[in-house]
Amino acid sequence: MSINKLEALRKKGNFTPAKPFSESREIPQKTKFKDKNDVKADETSDETSQYIPATNQRKTLKVSPKTKVEIEELKRYVKMEYNYEVIQFLIDNYVADHLSSSEKRRFKENTE
Repeated sequence: MSINKLEALRKKGNFTPAKPFSESREIPQKTKFKDKNDVKADETSDETSQYIPATNQRKTLKVSPKTKVEIEELKRYVKMEYNYEVIQFLIDNYVADHLSSSEKRRFKENTE
């Protein structure tokens, strides 16, 4: 019975904002002093404001410290620069060497 009283007191829906949201392209007021970094940021701000990262970027993959060391060593051995290249290399080799033709087809269907 006390639950019903609490539900009756609870406001339905989200809170009401004090100011409505409006996306504006206003440039903040400039200060008197400029750093070297501010000048570079101002020059590239138009280019970077339009950049939308791809869906496969900025993801993290948590692995054990031992696995990280092994990936780093494999990177040096295969002469690859990035971790994602090594991981893709391992996936490609596994699919090519260890899966049957029906499993390869199913793998490709599920990953596309």
